[in-house]
Amino acid sequence: MNSGSARDMITRSRQPDHCFIKWWGEDEALVDFELLDRFLEKGDKVGAVVGFQLLSLEEMWRLLVDLDPNPLSREREGERDVIRWQWEDPQGKEQVTIFPYTPEGLMELMDRVFVD
Repeated sequence: MNSGSARDMITRSRQPDHCFIKWWGEDEALVDFELLDRFLEKGDKVGAVVGFQLLSLEEMWRLLVDLDPNPLSREREGERDVIRWQWEDPQGKEQVTIFPYTPEGLMELMDRVFVD
């Protein structure tokens, strides 16, 4: 489907808690995840969308925990929830990075884990 019809379908099926989109084009093996509003802002730049799934913050969290080989935990820090990511640097030293438990924080973590 073209980006216009994809946008219409997304708008019709979107629920208030949906903040992520999992989408794919012709090659279903190449799946992408993005903040839903950012995806919609791209318009025609997205290209052909063959399928998609809308996800809430909690659904995206569970998906990331299942995908990430490094330990992730969600913890309370003061008034907010945070994500604690344990990873090993190239020298083999254990590192910990903390992200806010928000759609933007989860997306930043995904970018660091799967893109960097």
